[in-house]
Amino acid sequence: MSRAANTVSTAVIFVLAINLRPAVTSLGAALPDISVARELVAAVLVALPLWAIGLGGWATPWLCSRVGTHRTVTVALVGLVLSLAGRVLGGSAELLIGTALACLSIAVLGTMLPLLAKGSAAFTFGLGLGSTAGALITPTAVMSSSWRLALGVWATAALVAQQVWQRTPGEFVSPRRASGTVSASALTIHFGLISTVTFLVMGWLPGILRDAGVPPTTAGACLALSMAMGLPMMLLVPGWTRRCRNQTLLVGALAVPNMIGVTGLLVAPAAAPWLWAVATGTGMGSLAFVLTTVSLRSKDSSLALSAVVQGVGYVIAGFGVLACGWLHTQTGAWRTPLLLVLAILLGQVWSGHIAVSRRAPAPPVARPLVVRRQGDASEIGSDPAAA
Repeated sequence: MSRAANTVSTAVIFVLAINLRPAVTSLGAALPDISVARELVAAVLVALPLWAIGLGGWATPWLCSRVGTHRTVTVALVGLVLSLAGRVLGGSAELLIGTALACLSIAVLGTMLPLLAKGSAAFTFGLGLGSTAGALITPTAVMSSSWRLALGVWATAALVAQQVWQRTPGEFVSPRRASGTVSASALTIHFGLISTVTFLVMGWLPGILRDAGVPPTTAGACLALSMAMGLPMMLLVPGWTRRCRNQTLLVGALAVPNMIGVTGLLVAPAAAPWLWAVATGTGMGSLAFVLTTVSLRSKDSSLALSAVVQGVGYVIAGFGVLACGWLHTQTGAWRTPLLLVLAILLGQVWSGHIAVSRRAPAPPVARPLVVRRQGDASEIGSDPAAA
């Protein structure tokens, strides 16, 4: 494969990955200022994306087998554009429905991309950059205009991705349904617990800090800082995952920053909000680890494995996030929910140990997305010669 073709294929992954998180992080950043989101609605808004992403992950293999990979991604991108634009046009019902539809679209993209990227840092870095942008830009947009414009603007980013995708030559080679070589149940639980903590940070960090007396602008900036600290981790962790021999040690090391950040938010949230933001952001590396693991730990490109791990994992995370929100509503404080998060982090380490200790050696890494021609038709897939 030529260097130019590799650059184009990596750029496609990057542009698509950017759109996997702004729909969620922008909502979390604007949530305290959304007039149509009250206590119960706000709790559901944080948990709803996880359930929708889980359902969409389960449906992706079925959709892909019937309309093809390229059309599946096209439908997901069009759905993302329309739902992000539509969710800001009404009240709480439109916001809930639009968020659910946006996350269904994100689920399709999120299930496909780890397999197509094959461990490429372009995927995880794009994911982290999108998270950061949603958290950083949205509070400023809310202050200068309204929450509707601040959320609706992310439909533009999805539209750009859709246009880039439409101009990508060829067709993705459909990932094959293959049995994985890891303990899928442990990896699924591990992914679910990591996603619980990740989405709690994205959804509740500004609210925790504001309830502790931190000014709204500072609380929003702390969320942006947290997301930004995840960027270098998203870039570095895929390489660490491929090279590290003692992956149990890596699982534990990646969980430590989150434990520090959550403990700080529990004991003294207003004392060092910037430090807690840095710690929780650094802990985002756990998400990069599990996504890279999904893409590398199967003998073939297994869409089924990705669908199960992400589909069930996000459902688990949805119940975890809703439980924390319910505990906050019932107690009126963050102490009990944060204690639950610490317990979840311990479970994350345990499940990660089980997942990485019951596996076969990972296959050689393939380059992400090569453009090749077979007869008269262009195709895009993983480069077998790179393995």
